[in-house]
Amino acid sequence: MKIFDRKKFVELSQKSAKIYVSIFAPTSRLSTNGYKEDKIHLKNQLSNVEKDLENKYQLTPREIKELVEPAADLLKDSEFWKYNSDLMAIYLANGEMELIQVPVPIEYSSYFIGTKPFTLPLIPEVSGNGHYYLLVLNLEKIHLYEATRNVIQEIILDPEKVAVSLVAEEEDFEKQQFIQGQGGIGAAGAMFHGHGEGSDEEKKKTILNYFHRMTNMLEPILNKNPMPLYLAGVDYLIPLYREANKYNHLMEGYISGSFTVKDMDLLHQESWELASPNFAEEKASLLESFESKKVEDLALEETEEILKAAFTGAIDTLFVSKNHDHLWGTYDKEAHSINTHKTQENGIHCLIDEAASCVIRSKGKVFLLDPAEIPGDSPMAGILRYPIATQTS
Repeated sequence: MKIFDRKKFVELSQKSAKIYVSIFAPTSRLSTNGYKEDKIHLKNQLSNVEKDLENKYQLTPREIKELVEPAADLLKDSEFWKYNSDLMAIYLANGEMELIQVPVPIEYSSYFIGTKPFTLPLIPEVSGNGHYYLLVLNLEKIHLYEATRNVIQEIILDPEKVAVSLVAEEEDFEKQQFIQGQGGIGAAGAMFHGHGEGSDEEKKKTILNYFHRMTNMLEPILNKNPMPLYLAGVDYLIPLYREANKYNHLMEGYISGSFTVKDMDLLHQESWELASPNFAEEKASLLESFESKKVEDLALEETEEILKAAFTGAIDTLFVSKNHDHLWGTYDKEAHSINTHKTQENGIHCLIDEAASCVIRSKGKVFLLDPAEIPGDSPMAGILRYPIATQTS
């Protein structure tokens, strides 16, 4: 799995076209019938999209085929379906397709047609709530996972970009020494030798040097989509990694033991036990503080004011109901006003989706919650970065 980060989300959210199709489908990691259900999800959504493009947008059969063909071709590609995550998001515009696969479980497939991509289902992947990294420290090969409460998936690291194995480095060095016919080891050799020989202090120094090099390569990847990072590994490796670490979101606690890829389910269970209290505490703390924030003029419950604050970058934390209806409309920047529409018209997007995207672009947080968790009666609630005038126009 490749990391879908905040930067890619922002780039996607700012795109537009005469017709932009967004399709979301649940997908399976494993299948006993050739991923039949996954293909049916996509096939049904493509059928619905084609009908809408013909009936509502008056596109010709040729125009429809040109628009949806890249996604339809996936139905013929048996290899593609073997490498799924939990959510497949497909964006179609101008005869081109953007495919995003992320570990965000969804129950139903859906689609959206407009002039902009619909991005709200991707919010949990980039807003950090409930998502975390798990780094399994193993000198033979490190493994990096992304996980949530429900799923875990390995992020494949390119060994050309990240030093994933100290053992492999030592073996390569020894092979080079043998080929060159050199009997001794110089200064470079001292960096690799000592893992399996010499004093304990020499071994620790060798491993610490390796962790310094490895983290310098790994941390830029993690910082593309910053999330809490938890560790797993044998006890003596953990403090050495912490000493080398510069990543700002390394969390306390770790999973003790020697693990392989076969232990992924166990690692998922134990890492969620470690991570879940922090996520629950963060969300609960923000929701509990909402009333006190109102006293400070830092909390909003009225939809129009929330939208205007989001569009101007004033929202720090946005709560959105998972089950809201689309709110069609536009934001007039010059008049700082919201214009709503009863139906989706040409160029009209869902204001809730746009507001959530704006909060992410301004480096805020967005939580998709059950309706009962949202403060007030609106499908949204917001915590401000600073007090603002809230007079409704």
